[in-house]
Amino acid sequence: MAITVNQIAEQCGVSRTTVLRALNGGSVSKDTKERILQVAKDNNYRPNLLARSLNHGRTMSLGVVTINIENMYFVQSLNTINKEADKRGYFTNIVVCDDSLEWEKKLIQGLAERQMEGILINPINKGKEFEDFLLSLHVPVVCIGNQVSEKITTVQVNEMVATMDAVKHIVSKGYEKILFICPPLEMKEVKNTYTHEQRELGFRNAMGMYPDVNMHVIGKNEFLQEVQTVCKNNLDKRTAFLCSGDSYALMIMQWAAKEGYEIPKDFGLMGFDDISVLQYISPKLTTVSTNVEGVASTAVVELIQQIESEVYSPKSIYLNHKILDRDTL
Repeated sequence: MAITVNQIAEQCGVSRTTVLRALNGGSVSKDTKERILQVAKDNNYRPNLLARSLNHGRTMSLGVVTINIENMYFVQSLNTINKEADKRGYFTNIVVCDDSLEWEKKLIQGLAERQMEGILINPINKGKEFEDFLLSLHVPVVCIGNQVSEKITTVQVNEMVATMDAVKHIVSKGYEKILFICPPLEMKEVKNTYTHEQRELGFRNAMGMYPDVNMHVIGKNEFLQEVQTVCKNNLDKRTAFLCSGDSYALMIMQWAAKEGYEIPKDFGLMGFDDISVLQYISPKLTTVSTNVEGVASTAVVELIQQIESEVYSPKSIYLNHKILDRDTL
């Protein structure tokens, strides 16, 4: 059985209050504190977090709802969220909605009922009804990427400007035709695809800036069929594919290798997000860094500030993006 605070106090010849102060970083003489911490360590003392929560009326827990754990973007985010929360004394309770609108709401409700002090989401639900649902929980919420409303804080990069910068970079390389690959647009009427819609808006704005460049949007899940058609029949002009996600670019790279195409000799390719797996891919994918770790870290900091502040105003926080010029353009 684990040693208790009272047993530590007895072994050290001090009061229970002194032990608690030492364990919680309070004011205790150096020698006494060192003695208490050593006894606690030698006897594998573990704090009773449930009792502490009941005493202080706080759980020190954050709920995190993620879409899936197959996409490296979400895996990177979760890793950063967990580290940042732990650094600030919070525990994370991570749940996966598996891209289900109904399940996402059920999980958020469950986290609120389990007394999470705040909830982080990259929402796939949208609209006034979902906004009202989140606000009715009376629990601090921060969105990562996909915005729900101005009444709920969102941390993101300026996706529209980032995409315009990506197009500018591709044009600077002499490409005459650019195809924007954005499969999530197929579901934009039903799901929250705010991030990808902003990227599409940036691409369409860029189309007006470069009238001499042939530009086209492919917004469906079966995009590889159109890529194949373009590569077999329409490579008369220097062509580049700009993908609204590195995972889509990697799918094109895999297909190209199988079909015998060389990148960037036969066509150019650019991704979005700079997921960590790119370090193992050759050729090195040119992409847009959307500051995955920075966004996740800032979201945690902002959520905790919301939790611990008596007065808080929701906001939209934009972090910097960066064009990473590598080997595929």
